[in-house]
Amino acid sequence: MTLRRRGNLANHIAKIEKGVEGPKAVKVGFPKGKADADVVSIAIWNHFGTSRGIPPRPFITIAMFKNRREIRAALRKIAKGAVENRTPLAVQMPKLGALGAGKIQDQIAANTPPPNAPSTIRQKGSTATLIDTGRMRQSVTWEIDK
Repeated sequence: MTLRRRGNLANHIAKIEKGVEGPKAVKVGFPKGKADADVVSIAIWNHFGTSRGIPPRPFITIAMFKNRREIRAALRKIAKGAVENRTPLAVQMPKLGALGAGKIQDQIAANTPPPNAPSTIRQKGSTATLIDTGRMRQSVTWEIDK
């Protein structure tokens, strides 16, 4: 059996690599410099809980886990677009960032358990977990990881 060489493999690989130039990651949530430090602190306290009575409500982890299939499908679509259609990653990655940020915002609005304590409900006037003024939810964003 004889193998026929069709073009230069190194040139073919170089073309594929050129098609995927650009950013390789996107950060979602509360990237440094994108949200006020007090909002980041509130998000951390709510996500991990505190020793002073705030229970953990890991809303970012839950959002990413619940939506992992959709996120993976978006990643496959980005890879296919970069290789087959030569769509630059710089064009596609913002879509992934917006998707992730939206999923986190949806989880914040979903009343993540455990429920608020009666004292918290009295103070806030609401049973909604993770939402008081809406500022944390509005601060969720994304950025291209450079």
